[in-house]
Amino acid sequence: MNWKAILKIQGFLLIIISISMIFALIVSLYFQSGDANAIIIGIVITFVVGVILTFLKSGNTLQPKEGFIIVSLGWIFASAFGAIPFYLHGSMGTFIDCFFETMSGFTTTGATILTNIEAMPEGLLFWRSLTHWLGGMGIILLTIALLPILGLSSLQLFKAEVPGPTKDRISPKIKDTAKILWFIYSGMTVLETILLMLGGMNLYEALSHTFSTLATGGFSTLNSSIAGFNNLYIEIVIIFFMYLAGINFALHFHLIRGNIKTFFKNKEWQFYTLILIGGIIVITLNIHFANYDADYLIKNPELKILTDSIFQSLRYATFQVVSITTTTGFATANFDLWPEFSRMLLIILMFIGGSAGSTGGGMKQIRIMVTLKHMKNEIKKLIYPNRIFSIKIGKEAVPDFVIKNILAFVFTFIIIFVGLTLFISFMGYDIITSFSTAIATLGNIGPGLARVGAIENYAFFDQITKLVLSFAMMLGRLELYSVLILVYYIFSHRPQIRTFKKR
Repeated sequence: MNWKAILKIQGFLLIIISISMIFALIVSLYFQSGDANAIIIGIVITFVVGVILTFLKSGNTLQPKEGFIIVSLGWIFASAFGAIPFYLHGSMGTFIDCFFETMSGFTTTGATILTNIEAMPEGLLFWRSLTHWLGGMGIILLTIALLPILGLSSLQLFKAEVPGPTKDRISPKIKDTAKILWFIYSGMTVLETILLMLGGMNLYEALSHTFSTLATGGFSTLNSSIAGFNNLYIEIVIIFFMYLAGINFALHFHLIRGNIKTFFKNKEWQFYTLILIGGIIVITLNIHFANYDADYLIKNPELKILTDSIFQSLRYATFQVVSITTTTGFATANFDLWPEFSRMLLIILMFIGGSAGSTGGGMKQIRIMVTLKHMKNEIKKLIYPNRIFSIKIGKEAVPDFVIKNILAFVFTFIIIFVGLTLFISFMGYDIITSFSTAIATLGNIGPGLARVGAIENYAFFDQITKLVLSFAMMLGRLELYSVLILVYYIFSHRPQIRTFKKR
């Protein structure tokens, strides 16, 4: 294992993180929010450690397993050092709390331990949202884009970090692909920021919410999330960009190049859009025509608005369906008060998630498509045992090894979800909180049901559970295998590994 090369790349990553903190420092100095010293010390520590690691002498060639380990360690390093300003300021509790919040930021989960977000200083809140933006497209992918020195190694890093079962290389060179993806991402950031400012947000609010939207993260500067603005225009803008963020960014590139047919003929995009439209229609009807108890309506007047106006039901349903499916996690309503059917459907959408190659989490739309088609074929084989059936996405047949990989991923995802649910319940939390927390962290969504509902937070969890949930967020963001390879390497028997290498 080439540990010098692994740590050297972590050094470059930390330098990028330290430079990114400067933007939070500028916000802190502008608002005079009293968190400048904590941010400055965080910048210095992160930069110095990063520079030291870059002086390690190593080659540029990496083995596949080393690429996976670099990516996994990268998210741990970024979260640990990114948590330093929060910890030094002292307003976020223990270092584990700060690590949880930062991991939630970089993995674009949006689960927070803050009980009063608006009491936090602007500089730290801006850094909190900026971690979303950096993690959305991928901090390792940013490193590839900015550091051509990585050379051949970048291929392994690209494979390890880009989400989804397919990796669309827009350019033959990985570093050029990374640059193009970040260019599109940055352009969308500028556009959404301008549109949100036209809706009444100031630059600080617009940037913070843009970072969270395009990264499908969900951190807000307000305790009540997007509901705090109570602005239909802002909601529409955020819905639109959440929708775009849930689409494979390679399709955005084709659209920009004028390949409109390629965009609209994409089967995953069609499936993704159909899921959203179907979810919106069903939940709109369910929350509008639900038979709420009269006393329940008196205690929860916001529900009366939904039953009185089909437009309001459509408004809230559209926002929440897009927010949950793209795994953004913003909220304009307390959906934990909605009928059981709507709540359970939102949970199902959490499992599905966004498209492959998007910033969304979950199992990904393409995996769900292939799994459903495989189920259909297995039924057909029982009826027609002598026929050969293939799975096609559009006009292209899906190779058998891809199908096996997808089925293994889905099975592993469900096993980890069940195990995480059992662990949380074992720690003493109720079953609804446990299973919704499990999918909300593993799927990188943020809000769940019950004690982690739309208007709740994760502060009540004990320190051990917060560490486990931090690990779950990283598992979900890196789609299991990168992290599992790191775990396997740590706990595997070293002599066996050496024997395998000699063969």
